Amino acid sequence: RGLGGLPPRDASPPPVRWCGPAGGVPDDAGYRIERLVIETAPGVLATANLYRPAGGTTLSAPAHRVGALPAGRAGSPAVVFVCGHADEAKAYPPYQAVCARLAKAGLVALALDPFGQGERLGYLDGGGRPVVAAGTAEHTYAGLQAWWLGQSPARWFVHEVRRAIDLLETLPGVDASRIGLTGNSGGGWLTTLATAVEPRIAAAAPATFVTSRGRYLEGGQHQDAEQILLGGTEHGVDHGDLLAAAAPRPMTVLAAEYDFFPIEGTTETVRRARRSYELLGAPDALTLVTAATTHQYAPELAAAAVRFFCAAFGLPAPADGDEPAVLPPSALACTATGQLAREPGGSAFLHDLVAAEYRAARACAVSDEDLTVWLRERVTSGRDVPQAPGVRWLPGPAGTWHGFWRAETDLWGAGVLLPGATGARSGLRVVLLHDGTAELTTDHPVLRRASRDNRVGGPLLVLDVRGQGALLPRDRSGRSPRSHDSTLYKLLSDLLWLDDSLAAARAFDITRAIDVVLGDARVRAEHPGLGPHRPVHVHAAGLGAHHAMLAAAADPRIADVTVSGPVVDLDHLMTTRLHDDGSGAWHGVLPGLARLAPGRRLHDLLGTRLREVP
Repeated sequence: RGLGGLPPRDASPPPVRWCGPAGGVPDDAGYRIERLVIETAPGVLATANLYRPAGGTTLSAPAHRVGALPAGRAGSPAVVFVCGHADEAKAYPPYQAVCARLAKAGLVALALDPFGQGERLGYLDGGGRPVVAAGTAEHTYAGLQAWWLGQSPARWFVHEVRRAIDLLETLPGVDASRIGLTGNSGGGWLTTLATAVEPRIAAAAPATFVTSRGRYLEGGQHQDAEQILLGGTEHGVDHGDLLAAAAPRPMTVLAAEYDFFPIEGTTETVRRARRSYELLGAPDALTLVTAATTHQYAPELAAAAVRFFCAAFGLPAPADGDEPAVLPPSALACTATGQLAREPGGSAFLHDLVAAEYRAARACAVSDEDLTVWLRERVTSGRDVPQAPGVRWLPGPAGTWHGFWRAETDLWGAGVLLPGATGARSGLRVVLLHDGTAELTTDHPVLRRASRDNRVGGPLLVLDVRGQGALLPRDRSGRSPRSHDSTLYKLLSDLLWLDDSLAAARAFDITRAIDVVLGDARVRAEHPGLGPHRPVHVHAAGLGAHHAMLAAAADPRIADVTVSGPVVDLDHLMTTRLHDDGSGAWHGVLPGLARLAPGRRLHDLLGTRLREVP
C-alpha cells in the first residue's frame, strides 16, 4: 500500500542486449565484467554490469544470452547490487569494489544503474547536459508526480530488482535458489524494502540505511521521494518491521558508526527485529556489523558483506586481499553516447511511467459522492482539535486585527481580519494568497476583488495556513520554501509517512479558521449579524486557489470560491516532463488526487460554486 502497489510484471526473463566485456580488467583479477542493457518494462531500458568469477561462461556469446541452467550443474550464487545515490551509479568506485569482491569470492554480481543515475539520466537538454541534477534530485523531481497518483517512485525501483532476479534465474551458471541483494544508502533502503516484498531474495545485506523513523526524525534530515513510504508510519511500518518481514532468511545489517542514519536506531531496530527471527527458530540469521566510518559502503563493510554471502550460500570463506582495481566509467559504459536518453530509440524514464498511469486514470470515472467522501476524509481525518481554540487578537493598523489560534493541538492558524460593513447581509469573506499574508498589501488585486464583493458584508479574513506567511517554518539551511531541499519539503514528506499531506492539512486550516472566526464572541460583537450560519465566500489565488477548492469540496458551508492564477493544473503537472515552474505547486500534493480527480474533475465537482476569473 505504501508503494501504491507494484507494477505488473512478466515472469519471463527480460530482453537483454549484451554489449561485450568491459576492457581493462587485469588478467589475474579473478573476475571479469560483462556490459548489458536490460529492458525492465516495455520501453524502459537499464544499463548494467555483470561481474562473474574468472573461468565461467562468457555471456556475451550469442548462445548464452538467455537460457536455463545446464542439467547437473548447481551453478554459482548471485547477488543483485542496488546502487546508492552516487551520480556514477554502477561505475562508482566503492560499488565496483563490492561487486568485484563478490565475484572474486565465487559469486555472480549484477549491478544496475537506477533511474536518474549513471547512464539513465532522464532530464537532459539538447546538448546532453542534465537539467535536473542526478540522484536524489531526479528521484524527487519525478517522484513528486508519482505522489500525486498515490504512489511512491520506489515501486519501480523494486520492480527493477525483481526483473534483475528474473534475469539471473535464467543465466547459465547461476543457481536460482541462491540469489541475494545488497546496496548502501538509497540502495540500503531498496535492499530492505525489496527483501520484505520479494521472497526469492534468499539473503540480504542492507548497508548504511537501517535505523528507525523516530531516530531519523531527531536528526532533522530530509529524504528524496523514492525513500518515502506513503502512510508507512500511520500503519505502523518502521525499519524493524521490514527486517522482520524477511525472517527467517539470512540478513546482515551493515552500519557506519558516524552516519546521519543514527547508529542508535540501528542497534535498537536490529534488537527488536531479532525477536521475529527467534520466534521462527533462526536467532542467528540476523546479524549486525558496524564500522568506524562515515556514510559509505566502506571496505570494512564490503568485506563483511562478502563473508556474509559466502556463509549464507555455502561458499568457502573469502581470502583477504587488496582492494580490487577500479575502472573508469567509460570502460563500464553500455551506450555509445554515455546516456540512454541520447541513444537511437532512447528509453522511457520515471516521468513517462507516471504520465502513462495518469492518462489511464483519466478514463476511470469516480462518482461525485465517492469523490466528496474521499476528499472530506482526507481533509478532516485524524485532526487533533483542542476544545478551546485559544484565539488572541492583536490590534493592527487601520482597524485591522492580527490573530492567531490553535488549528490543532500544538499547531497554529493565523490571519489578518479586516473590517467590513455590518448588517443583515453580514457573512465572512476569506482571502487565500499564494504566499499568505507575506504578500498582503492594501492594493493586492485579490484583496480588492474580495472587498468589492457586494453579495455580502462583514469582515474579511486574510488567512495564513500552516507553513505559510506568519506560520512559515525557519529553514535550517536558508533555502526557499519552494526548494525540494527545504524544511517545508521535509515536513511535507513527514506528513506523507503519516498518511497525511500538507495540502489536506491546509484545507483543514481553512475550515478551522471558519469555525474559529464565526464562533468568536469578540468578532461577533464587533460585527453584528455574523454567526455560524452565515455564508462564507472565499477568494483565492495561486496555491491558495488549490487549497480553497479542496476546502470547499469538504465543507459545504463555503458558498462559493473565486479563484485566479491557479498553479495546480494536474494535466500540466502530470504530463509535462519539466513540470516544476518554481511556483511551489508541489506543496499542493494530495496523494491519490490525480488518480481520483484527474484533469478538471475537482472543478466539475464544485460546479456553480466555483468562479474562475483572470
